[in-house]
Amino acid sequence: MLDQGKNIGMDAQQFYWEALARYKKLARRVDKSLKPFYIPLQQSQNQGIYAVNIDANVGFFAQLSWCLYIFDHCKRNNLKPCIALSGPFYSPIQGEDWFGNYFHNLKLTESDKNSIASGRVRVSQISDIDQLGWPKNAGSELTLEYAKTLFEENLRIKSDIIDCVEIFVKNNFTGRKVLGVHYRGTDKKHEAAQVSREFCAQTISNYLASNPGTDVLFIATDEEEFLVWIKAKFSHIEVVHHDDKERSQEGMAIHVQPSHGNNYIKGKEALINSLLLSRCAALIRTASFLSAWSSIFNPDLRVVMLNSPYEGKDWFPDNLIIKKSIIGYLPG
Repeated sequence: MLDQGKNIGMDAQQFYWEALARYKKLARRVDKSLKPFYIPLQQSQNQGIYAVNIDANVGFFAQLSWCLYIFDHCKRNNLKPCIALSGPFYSPIQGEDWFGNYFHNLKLTESDKNSIASGRVRVSQISDIDQLGWPKNAGSELTLEYAKTLFEENLRIKSDIIDCVEIFVKNNFTGRKVLGVHYRGTDKKHEAAQVSREFCAQTISNYLASNPGTDVLFIATDEEEFLVWIKAKFSHIEVVHHDDKERSQEGMAIHVQPSHGNNYIKGKEALINSLLLSRCAALIRTASFLSAWSSIFNPDLRVVMLNSPYEGKDWFPDNLIIKKSIIGYLPG
């Protein structure tokens, strides 16, 4: 009888915890569905500051693109943007805002910051940009040039990151014609067709044949194996790369493993590589927000897209870049 009573108690306890978990999941779902209705009201009472904390499991530049939409909204409505990014992938300490580790917010005054810190300005918590309650076509008028303007009006990249870029450019790019190559080889297959190494290499060869003055290949990739392979394939030309500390060794995307490696370094190296790609004479690349942002940093960059995002995955800015991609160097 004692064992039977013990089992009943354990069953009741398990039922309680399972019911509580289901309730919390339902409450989160209801809250997400209500956010588009109450967040606009919440923000309308924020003394001209548009304050948002994004806690999302998406990549560095995907979240940076959401920031552009917020900057555009603020510019159109005469608001000051205050953005925090607290998703797990780039936070050294889970739950903390990592946005300020890479950028200065140029719009907020010390008085604004005090109002936010004191709670007089409410910060809306979201996990997706759709939860802000904007019209479906919000941000549809973004161009590469306007995106660059929005970025420069609102953010300044931290000086230590800029210093890394300028030192690398001085040592490897100055006075030379550089072809940039970005090969995304891990998890991007869910958003665009996988590109073989051989297809990428043939495109590089076609470009070099037509542009004999090219001195250097700059390679940015999330795969260590691709870097080794491409160096062997193009031994007749100098191949350089940033000395990334966080690069996939086993084929799994490193940025979606917050418990492995240095999360701050992952974001810093992604930003450095995107900026370096923007400084090349031309760029051969796979679909990716990282190298897409190179065309925001440099809207005049000549780009060869090796693949196209799937329908429904063709987000800004790749949806614009693909339209002006140079196709003459592609195999076949």
